[in-house]
Amino acid sequence: MGVVYEAEALSGPERFAIKILDREWTRDTSVVARFAREGRAATAAASEHIVRVLDGGTEAGCPYLVMELLQGEDLGKRLRRQRTLPIDESVHILEQILQGLSAAHRQRVVHRDLKPDNVLLVEQGADPCFAKIVDFGMSKIERPAGGTAPVVLTRRGLVLGTPLYMSPEQARAAPDLDARSDLYSAGAILFECLAGRPPQVGPTYEQILIAICTSDAPDVRRYRPEVSRELAAFVAKALGREPDTRFQTADAMLEALALVARAPAADPRVLRRRARARMIVAAVVAMLVGALVTLLAVALVGK
Repeated sequence: MGVVYEAEALSGPERFAIKILDREWTRDTSVVARFAREGRAATAAASEHIVRVLDGGTEAGCPYLVMELLQGEDLGKRLRRQRTLPIDESVHILEQILQGLSAAHRQRVVHRDLKPDNVLLVEQGADPCFAKIVDFGMSKIERPAGGTAPVVLTRRGLVLGTPLYMSPEQARAAPDLDARSDLYSAGAILFECLAGRPPQVGPTYEQILIAICTSDAPDVRRYRPEVSRELAAFVAKALGREPDTRFQTADAMLEALALVARAPAADPRVLRRRARARMIVAAVVAMLVGALVTLLAVALVGK
């Protein structure tokens, strides 16, 4: 719906990113309002793990946002290139995502479109994998208790967002979506970092939504056996189908992650022994089946 330019300040060498809404969308008042809301949401949810919006306005009828210029790679691109990430790196990225969500949720901002493509990894200080959440264009801004209705700018019953990382309640287009929906999406991102695929997949948009609403996420160890039992349980809780079964706040999820991060990964020697045991069992079963087929064949010939 728009384009992002790299810009240089007239007064000095500092550089910025300027996001401009495409002119053809300026006639759609809901899109213009959503664009403006992105700036308000990102500004309200001030955190080092959320892209900074520095200014905004309208020029020649086109809304624009001035943001910090970030040089890096989004998590989606990295996963498409590497498929999976090391376990400690995956945990580190999730910690930073949760810190950003904690700041956003304190300001009653729900992102609603958290996905790997909206997590930018940059080099900052001594950290080569510093995560920043971007694109609050679909965010929901809650009003204080007793105030007016939430600012959502979507029709009731309309499903928005990326289905692979969408919470069940968002897939059902629930009107009372809250911050726990973002926590589900964060869990889905961690699942993909570890497993190399999202928790629910399908050939069509609709089938993915149905799976999210009706099926529990698989055990991440099915795809990454070396993940510790504690971390696998953490992922399963984050992906609970009902909001009440998940972590209730980003801070609570962050505390739980700090505990499971210290749990050792499964011992590779144990994994190798389990793999050998499975191979032996499979071989024995194959031998027994072969013997049974031979005995049946002999018996039929004897008749």
